[in-house]
Amino acid sequence: MEVSEYVINVLSAIVAVEYIDYEFPKRYKGNRRWMLFAIACTLYFSVVTVLNSVTKFEGALGFLYGAVLFGYGVMALEGRWQEFLLAGLLWVLIAIVGTYGIFNVMGILTGGSLVQMISSWGGGRFYASLVALVVKFSMGKIAAVLFRKKEGDHDRENGIVAGAFLFMALLAMGLFWLEMGNLSGTARYVLTIGILLDEVGIVVFLVQLYQRLGRYQREKMEERYRREQEQERIDSLMDIYRVGRELNRWRHDMQSNLDVLYQMQKRRKYTEVEKRMKELCSGLKDYPEMPQPTGNDGLDAALIKVLSKCRESGIHFHYIVLGNVSRIDSMKFGNLMNNLLSNGMEACQGLTGKREMELVVRSRPGGVEIYLENSIGCSVLKKNPDLNSSKQDKERHGFGLESIRRIVEECGGTYEYWEEYEEENKFCQCIYLTTA
Repeated sequence: MEVSEYVINVLSAIVAVEYIDYEFPKRYKGNRRWMLFAIACTLYFSVVTVLNSVTKFEGALGFLYGAVLFGYGVMALEGRWQEFLLAGLLWVLIAIVGTYGIFNVMGILTGGSLVQMISSWGGGRFYASLVALVVKFSMGKIAAVLFRKKEGDHDRENGIVAGAFLFMALLAMGLFWLEMGNLSGTARYVLTIGILLDEVGIVVFLVQLYQRLGRYQREKMEERYRREQEQERIDSLMDIYRVGRELNRWRHDMQSNLDVLYQMQKRRKYTEVEKRMKELCSGLKDYPEMPQPTGNDGLDAALIKVLSKCRESGIHFHYIVLGNVSRIDSMKFGNLMNNLLSNGMEACQGLTGKREMELVVRSRPGGVEIYLENSIGCSVLKKNPDLNSSKQDKERHGFGLESIRRIVEECGGTYEYWEEYEEENKFCQCIYLTTA
């Protein structure tokens, strides 16, 4: 072997070990970490050098590269052995595709065959090896980003991905042997059948991976929605806390003002008393409105929240509650009303003109009726008859309407919506929940 080939092997070892070292947290620091890194590079270099000296194409022996990286991961890095195995198999595929893919391309460009590129050595071979090294380094970085250890990864998912990469590596080896052309007719026939079965295996593994990733994505979206719902409940409690503090401050100030008014009227300063009374009445408009107790804690919490939000956003919101609504479960009622009112506020916030929301909740024989209307700019049903989320990140949204329909179904109720076009455009919703 020439000196340049040893240089390529040293660089290949460094790139390979750095690939898995970059992907996982380090178990050690300082001299011990770098000693293990150097040992892994030396072992990888030895494997590459020995295999290059005894065979033109490593074949199944190429998995020794992955074994070296797997051992380094177990000894020096933080993670599960399944993740190290997956990273090692992925590197075997990168090494095969990166090296022999570039050799094949260089052979086409120079007019030589793949066998000639592998067997010869010189400027062309050295240049092809450097290009292959850069390609492997780039592919390793991409793989590290795509398959970096993430919170919540599952062993079965890692196994599926590892199986897919194993089949892909075998496929690359099989195609290489066919390209070499040093096989008998029977061997080529058997190898071709094996390649076809290998491709079937790849498809099966990728289908399983796609199904599991779809399920994980759905689970993550639902978990994100639950966290958002929990955050909304926390925000509602904070709104109640802020309103309570504001009312306490108002009560303290009012007590002081009443004391002043009492002293002024004792001194018969009626003109100043009248002036001060007008100021107090005007100032009452700046204090938050507290809804009257409805008998349902969930509805009370939703009203407190929407009153605060509408006041901040400049949305005119008025409501009325008629009859006894305590028979509806507070958690379900609060969740339902929170989603309804949140959707109404979102529709109003996008308007530049008049923005209004009107809510009527009334007790009916055997149930409760909810009527909500809010201002809209243009027809919602013409563009979006199914009321799908209009937000850019649609995967994260749309659960609010699902929650409304689920609660209505659980309560054996009905849900209707329509639009009205008179003096102004309105979107109307009517929900009936049974209490029997």
